[in-house]
Amino acid sequence: MSSLTPNLAPPGVCMLLEPDLAWLHLLSDVGTGLAYFSIPAALVVFAIRRRDLAYPWVFGLFALFIIACGATHFAHAWTMFHPDPLVEGLIKAFCAAVSIATAITLWPLLPRLLALPSPAALAREVEERRAAERRALDSEARTAAFVANLAEALFVLRVEQRGAGFVTETVNPAYERLFGLPAAQVLGRDAQAGFIPGITERVLPNWQRAVATGEVQRYEVEAETPLGHRVWQTVLVPMRNAEGEVERLLGSARDITETRRLQAGLVESARLATIGTMCAGLAHETSQPLNAALLWLRHARQAATGLMTEQGARLLSAIGVVEGQLRRAGDLVARIRGLAAEGGAAETFDAARVVGAAVRTADGQYAPDGIAWSFTAPPGPVSVTGTPARLEQAVLHLLSNARDAVLEARAAGAAAPSRIAVSLREAGRQAVIEVRDTGPGVPEALRHSIFDPFFTTKDPGHGSGLGLSLAAAVARGMGGGITATNLAEGGACFTMTLALSEPTADGLVPLAVAC
Repeated sequence: MSSLTPNLAPPGVCMLLEPDLAWLHLLSDVGTGLAYFSIPAALVVFAIRRRDLAYPWVFGLFALFIIACGATHFAHAWTMFHPDPLVEGLIKAFCAAVSIATAITLWPLLPRLLALPSPAALAREVEERRAAERRALDSEARTAAFVANLAEALFVLRVEQRGAGFVTETVNPAYERLFGLPAAQVLGRDAQAGFIPGITERVLPNWQRAVATGEVQRYEVEAETPLGHRVWQTVLVPMRNAEGEVERLLGSARDITETRRLQAGLVESARLATIGTMCAGLAHETSQPLNAALLWLRHARQAATGLMTEQGARLLSAIGVVEGQLRRAGDLVARIRGLAAEGGAAETFDAARVVGAAVRTADGQYAPDGIAWSFTAPPGPVSVTGTPARLEQAVLHLLSNARDAVLEARAAGAAAPSRIAVSLREAGRQAVIEVRDTGPGVPEALRHSIFDPFFTTKDPGHGSGLGLSLAAAVARGMGGGITATNLAEGGACFTMTLALSEPTADGLVPLAVAC
């Protein structure tokens, strides 16, 4: 043996006299060594399968430390019967080095390990995140419900080509109801092509101005839609990106058709109430001198009848002309008096019967003009309350006005067919009478003035300016009103609304009219 391994007896020789003690040490060292070699294997497998460990190399260091400790136990079991102090010392030195390195590494790392969240903390964090996600989903659901049930129409336009193009990204259900356009028709499409024809060119400058200035735009638009004539008030809000450029426009539109109609009705009622008072006074004061003039004119006719001379004949002719003009003035006074009061006892009647009679009368009266007339009405009665004769007179005024417009368009060489379409329908608690013609339409600047008394666009001697005013007065007296709009295909549409009433006990029989 070398000087490092002197001739020594094996350590186990001392225990031969006590076999149980020898076996106790031997089995303890071997069992501990096997356990020390098994534990690192489990740590390595755990580290390999768990890729999310914060410090996986620590498991490798601990595995090496445990293997070194196990090696010392195997060395001790071996040297019990085969003494080799050098090998045992080297193994212990390796174990000591690994142990010291592990201890040096572990202590600085301990604060970081303690800072790692515990399983309970992780569970709480996961639960908090899930709760936050549930709150976010609930908030999104509430927001979506708000948008879906909002009465105002919401839409989002994506700006393309720096304001030269717009694409509809989002609309809410109110948008579909307000404009009568299904979402599938407008989403993802050019906003100018997918919107109602004739409106885009009017609202496009507002879109472009919002992109150019980055300021909120407010504007009103009115047009004919699949749901009828509508007026919208729109607010357009620019939405900027991180670079400060307007990339989207958030718009909200509100249907103010009824509001504008009520406002116009209030203004018109106040104005016409004043005019009606003036007309009543004028008619009363004018009728007196007219009646007196007609009375003395009859005396003058009787006195001139006996003059069988040329001058007498000329006098009788002049008296006839003056009498005709006075009767015309008297008729005008009677029509002026009609502006101040409805006249006649109110009753419940079928509007379809009265409107149909007016259409038949106009068709027969204007038959030489070659105009195609049509009338559509519901199968059942449309009950309204008022004076049938006054309603028929009002409808005849509308038909006469439509006939003049058609003849005017024909005289101007228009290619459109000469046609007047009358329709009667129920909308909510109102009866709606529409008279559509193929004339030149109503000038936009005059659309709100044509129902004023004495306002006319006809040549002198061809209109008194009272027909549409009387029609408007009848409509107001029956709980409604009257409006005029221009059709997209050309021509005008006069819409008269009347308040519906409950049918009478004996019932009303509707009239079927074929024009």
